Amino acid sequence: MDEVLVKFANNDIPLELDMIGFDKSYLFNVVNKYQGVAIKVKNLKPAEANILKQLCLSLGFDCAVNRGVITCKCEKTDCILFASIDGYKKLTEKLKKQPFRLKELSQKLYDALNNVLEPLRIRNYLFDWSRPYIMGILNITPDSFSDGGMYLEKEEALKHVISMIENGADIIDIGGESTRPNADIINADEEIKRVVPIIQIIRKENPDIPISIDTRNFITAKAAIEAGADIVNDVSGLDFDKNLFDYVVKNNVPTVIMHSTSIPATSINECSVEDIYVSLYNKIQRLITLGMSKSNIIADIGIGFGKSKEDCFNLLKRLDEFCSLGVPLLMGLSRKSFIKNQFDINNIDELDVVTALYSAMVSSKGANIHRVHNVKLTKQYLDLSSEIN
Repeated sequence: MDEVLVKFANNDIPLELDMIGFDKSYLFNVVNKYQGVAIKVKNLKPAEANILKQLCLSLGFDCAVNRGVITCKCEKTDCILFASIDGYKKLTEKLKKQPFRLKELSQKLYDALNNVLEPLRIRNYLFDWSRPYIMGILNITPDSFSDGGMYLEKEEALKHVISMIENGADIIDIGGESTRPNADIINADEEIKRVVPIIQIIRKENPDIPISIDTRNFITAKAAIEAGADIVNDVSGLDFDKNLFDYVVKNNVPTVIMHSTSIPATSINECSVEDIYVSLYNKIQRLITLGMSKSNIIADIGIGFGKSKEDCFNLLKRLDEFCSLGVPLLMGLSRKSFIKNQFDINNIDELDVVTALYSAMVSSKGANIHRVHNVKLTKQYLDLSSEIN
């Protein structure tokens, strides 16, 4: 007699249902009933939380709240829900008819569950987020941690850019100031002297490739955009220079906002996954409120910037939580010290292999852009990963 056993179904729910002989004509109507997800709702008032909990219970799933909610002895509460996607769809419909801010919550739940990213067009490139994209790094600095001084000469810089494009780079990211720990801080004039001539040369050679300027200075960003750059990549998350914040909003410039606790990253500062999420969420909402197109906002969780090795790995494990921000996610893992220290790697080639492997892994967890030094290797690993995801 065959033994009765229990196993986990794989992530291909339609296939699993088909394999057990489920009615094919009804299969896709019930797929969402077999996919569960946990969602955290923040900052509800007790009255709102009580209504939410009752709605969830009426639909057959629970909602965890602060113990003081039922007696209204807490000012506000976060709530944790776990349900099938089908359950959430029913909840969003019920929430539309509720008072307070629950109607607004209905739309936010819907957006988080659907997570459809708005496409971004730059020159002749359309980023539709249907595949992972690669941002190739070009450091025009004497002191970057892995390639400082290698591309100060214009000919070498252009040669490297051409090579990265041929190997699959979708964006070229150009920086003139190192952000490694204990790096020297330079003024904007020096930064402009380093990056603008290179941008002009690249743009003359290739009119179409999207170019990103890696800077936290308004003056540098403006000069770079005028020279032919398309994207601002600010490691300070637009906190360092208010004028840069105003500039990207006014001109609707595609911008990468990164979470960081210090620039350069000279110290480790305690910050939770939730702290990082809330910081990025609030900044995204502020930019949108001020008139910036959501399609022009890209988020970076800031791996390695003021975060411990443990923090970095925890962020990678929970990267999929950041997908509900509703904007593309950029990952900067390349040759970072947390990988180097974890595996005791001192060889750049070995470090690039591990970087490419991690890039492929986080791509399946929602990373949309991979900022890397070794474009060719990363492209190979991403292509291999796409075959099984």
